[in-house]
Parts: sequence; C-alpha cells; structure tokens
Amino acid sequence: MKINGKEIVDEILKELQSKRQNYQEQIKLQIITFKNDVANTSYIKIKKNFAKKLNIKCNVYYLDETKTSKELRKEISKICKEKFVKGVIIQLPIPVHLNKNMLINAIPDKLDIDCLTYKNLGRFYQGKENIMPPTVSALDYLIKKYNLNFKNILLIGQGELIGKPIAQYLTNHHYEFININHNSNDNINQLCQMSDVIITGVGINNLVKFDFIKKDSIIFDYGCNKQETICGDCEINKDFENKCSFFTPVPNGLGPVVVAKLFENLLKRIN
Repeated sequence: MKINGKEIVDEILKELQSKRQNYQEQIKLQIITFKNDVANTSYIKIKKNFAKKLNIKCNVYYLDETKTSKELRKEISKICKEKFVKGVIIQLPIPVHLNKNMLINAIPDKLDIDCLTYKNLGRFYQGKENIMPPTVSALDYLIKKYNLNFKNILLIGQGELIGKPIAQYLTNHHYEFININHNSNDNINQLCQMSDVIITGVGINNLVKFDFIKKDSIIFDYGCNKQETICGDCEINKDFENKCSFFTPVPNGLGPVVVAKLFENLLKRIN
C-alpha cells in the first residue's frame, strides 16, 4: 500500500483548523534561512501555504552568512521578540562555518516548534516531551493510524534530523532495531532482506532496491534528493510499491505529514 501524504494531511488540517478557531489572536511563524536556492524555496513555500490555510502569518528572513555567529544570534533573538510570534524555525542546513548550536538555541524553548533546542531535545530524549520533532511525530502518527506491526526494524541513517531522533523514539518505545549509516552500503542488501520494517533518511537515490526487500515490508522513506525530479532513498516503480504492505513515496509521502506535525506543535504551544 502506497500512502498519499496529501490526503492524510487533509485529515490533520481539519483538526488543526478547529484548534486555530479557538485562538482569536493573530499568530506569526518566523522562518529563518540562509540560502535562496531551489530546494530551500520549495520547502519554505510548502510551509507558507500550510500556514495560510490556518490563518497564520508566515514571515521569511534571509540572514547574511558572512556575519559572525554572535551577530546572527542577536538578529535571531530580535526576530523572536516580534509581537504575536508563536513559532520560530531555522531552515536547515546552517552554513558549516557558523555555530549551529548557538543559533538554534537563540530560539526560546516555547517558540521552538522543530524541537531542536537543548531543553526541548533533552525532554524528548528522556521521554518527557511536550512536543516531538515533526519527523518523529509523523512516524508515530502513521504507526498508530494504520496499526502497523513494528518488528525487525532497520533504521538507515544517523543524522540530526531523522536518524538520531527516530532512534531515540524507537528506544523510548522499546522497539528492537538495527541502526546503520549511509557508509554501510556493503551490508544494506542483507540487512534489508532480514528486516520487516525499513526506515531510511540519508538522501541517496535508489539506495533501497526492489530485490533488497521482503514481501509485505513496511517502509518509511524520509530521503530527499533532486535528480531530474525529487526522489527518496527507495527505488520507485510499481513492482517495488506492490511488494510493500506499507510504503511512503517521495514526493507526497512523509513530507506533507511532517509539515502538518510542525504546525501541530505550534498550536500545542498556545492551546
């Protein structure tokens, strides 16, 4: 079964619109970014469109990466203090020469809807979270919505946004899993064939192929890279899809759900 993220998001959106109506004041979401490239523009556009559906004003700030981290921290603090601001996100990646942790932690915890500040991540890692990282929340939502049987799990990727927080979620919920990074290519075929559930998010096109996976596999593809079109980590064709009992394609799979969960975090903070 191939899921349709856009259709799932329509269900979540109705719930969020109802919550939004309970809050009469203006709401602002501030998006901070450094690059005005095709990928960033696309991601920001999706968030702005979703904000519009919830009557949330969305502002985008492009910062100058030639400034020092201390200078940028002051700018971020100023952006956070504007009236009616209820959520602030920094569109990753942050240029490598800057102090990523300093900039992310310039966002007050109550405005950090990505769950990336030290305090919010700490609560999540201890299983005491008020909100979860949207990537994790999307996974949790789909597991429960479709009553998925999670066993023999392979997690491919150990990155800050997908691999690490999902590994922590699986640990917190006492799931047994194997976690490998993108350099374990020699073993991926064998490990996939041993796994009932595959979660991947490394951004390598066609990393997980049709002949790697079991029949009736459950596959979550968080990968995103641009070839001629946007694609994920998994091979995309009808044979691959039909071999899976559950599959999130790229695009229009997990991406829309992750965005919806970002806005769910925002509204949780004020309701």
